[in-house]
Order: sequence, then structure tokens, then C-alpha cells
Amino acid sequence: MAHYNKGANAERELIRAFSLKGFAVLRVAGSGVSPLPSPDVVAIKSGRILAIECKAWKGEHLAIPCVTMLDEVNWARTAGAEFFVGWKIPREGWIFVKFEHFHNAGKNFMISLKDARNNSISFEELV
Repeated sequence: MAHYNKGANAERELIRAFSLKGFAVLRVAGSGVSPLPSPDVVAIKSGRILAIECKAWKGEHLAIPCVTMLDEVNWARTAGAEFFVGWKIPREGWIFVKFEHFHNAGKNFMISLKDARNNSISFEELV
């Protein structure tokens, strides 16, 4: 339950940040267990739609199951949204990485923290 709370708290932090920047924003509670694919956070402003899969992870690599990632990328395409993985790094903050920067490692799409830092944008750049 602690891991769920960490992720849910990170998502809530992110929706507050988007809201402060004037976005209409929502958190899709239970998105990871729903039978229908959906991102964790959707933020909309002036016709721009952002679909974000949120991860609060302290490791050197981030892995997202292939089925999950592809379902969310397709969800974003259907919605006309830009898809990002938002990675909250402890004591650093959020970085946002496009799907294209992950590599297929069989069961998961993966990215190293180094590659994520090199290929990401900050929250301020995103908004």
C-alpha cells in the first residue's frame, strides 16, 4: 500500500502543478488496474492535450510493461493527446520523456535514468 500511496501522492502533486499553470486537469484514479487503458493524468489547455503516465521511482532504470505502454500510447493517439512518461526523481523533481526514447526489452519498455535525463524535458518546458 505504501508504494500505491507514493504514486498517488506524486500524481496529486502533478495535477496541482498543472492546475497552477492554468490547465484543466484530472487524475484517473485506479488507472493501473482498470480493464480499460488510460493514463494517470490528463491535462488540457487551449486545445493542447497531455496524457501522462506517472512514475515515482528512485532506481537507475524505469521499466513499464509493454502492454501498458502500448495501450496508453494508443489511448493518447485516439484522444489526439501528446503522450509522456512523467518520472518523479527523489530530491530532483519531475522529468518528462516521450515514448520514442524508451527501448523494447521484451516484456517491458525501459529507459535508464541517464538516458531519461538526456532526452527529457522539465515541467516548465512542458507547460
